[in-house]
Amino acid sequence: MKSDLDRLMTEREIDALVILPGENEDPYRAYLANGADFSGMVIKVRGSAPVLIANGMEIDEAAKSGLTVYSYEDFGLSELAREYKNDADGRTVAWYTRVFDKFGIQGKVGVYGVADVNFAYRTLTLLADKMGDRIKLVTEPARNTIFDTAYQTKDTDEIAHLRDVARETSAVMRDTRAWIASHRADGDTVVQSNGSPLTIGDVKRYVRGQLLEHGLEDPGSHTIFAQGRDAAVPHSRGESSQALKLGQTIVFDLFPRAESGYFHDMTRTWCIGHASPEIQAIYDTVMAAYRESVAMCKPGLPTRDVQVMVCELFEDSGHPTVLNTPGTSEGYVHSLAHGLGLNVHETPYFPTYGEQYTIQPGNVFTIEPGLYYPDRGYGVRIEDTVYMNDQGAVEILTDCPYDLVIELNG
Repeated sequence: MKSDLDRLMTEREIDALVILPGENEDPYRAYLANGADFSGMVIKVRGSAPVLIANGMEIDEAAKSGLTVYSYEDFGLSELAREYKNDADGRTVAWYTRVFDKFGIQGKVGVYGVADVNFAYRTLTLLADKMGDRIKLVTEPARNTIFDTAYQTKDTDEIAHLRDVARETSAVMRDTRAWIASHRADGDTVVQSNGSPLTIGDVKRYVRGQLLEHGLEDPGSHTIFAQGRDAAVPHSRGESSQALKLGQTIVFDLFPRAESGYFHDMTRTWCIGHASPEIQAIYDTVMAAYRESVAMCKPGLPTRDVQVMVCELFEDSGHPTVLNTPGTSEGYVHSLAHGLGLNVHETPYFPTYGEQYTIQPGNVFTIEPGLYYPDRGYGVRIEDTVYMNDQGAVEILTDCPYDLVIELNG
């Protein structure tokens, strides 16, 4: 968790952390800046609290962090712009030199953030070339950075945020189910009161409205509401023009973000009106995998063990999986779970191979087994977000029924 950063910096011999400025939403910046919404830079010197450097127009927003805030002009940005005119590289080096001098930054520096790749690469190249006598820019392996490690366990404030976003997301999912149920069928098509087909686009517009009412947003409009064959392609978003049909599987994967910056992630699979015996059997198998996974998760257990258990359960039922059929596009085609926080996907991960992650108190992660058969025209996934509490018990943060069939009552 965040309080571990100084210890982790010591262990990894990192003297300072620098989050580059940028207008992109940035979980690294949000993490160090206590969720403050601004586009500037964050610096954390080992043993000291983070400090923020913000555009003058964003000083008040940055100050909501409760941390010390400086403006760009405290380091003479306008003065340097006049001095260096068209020499952007010279201005960049001079400005960073002033900043690093102010905070005594030297030694090994880890640089993070969500910035334009060209901007970041050029900035870091300049700093390494012009300031190489005082700093050494260091990198870390993917999925094993200092932030990945810190993200694995959540502190009390983070758990409170995650409970809040779970509650509101679950309400949107329940409301959406009830709203679909309020419609009627004309033949095998779900229709609105005027007789026109109810489409996936109609559902997504309803969901967006509900998210807004609950203080949530869908960054990038990436909500998955996929029907039939599309439901069998795990990351298919669904086709907006497609009418809802009776008896086809619908995979509804909802992963919105709250104003706090924290995400929730949940999935339900529905069939409207009825489900065939084949789909019901697949659904029951996925639910069995979900329940076995929840029961198996204990502190100290390698996350891979849970993934392998699910693969073996599915294979025993005749389904191919990534364990013994690598690259399969049907059956069980992904991993069981991932951590969740300021990112939709973060540590701990549940890999099929490798044992670098173990379950720990303070983890918040999804559990999402699924089976997918594109050629048969259906897919099934069940997903909740759970919290491994300090007592070593799994708390399910998602609150929504698991019923497969939605009965229409319009």
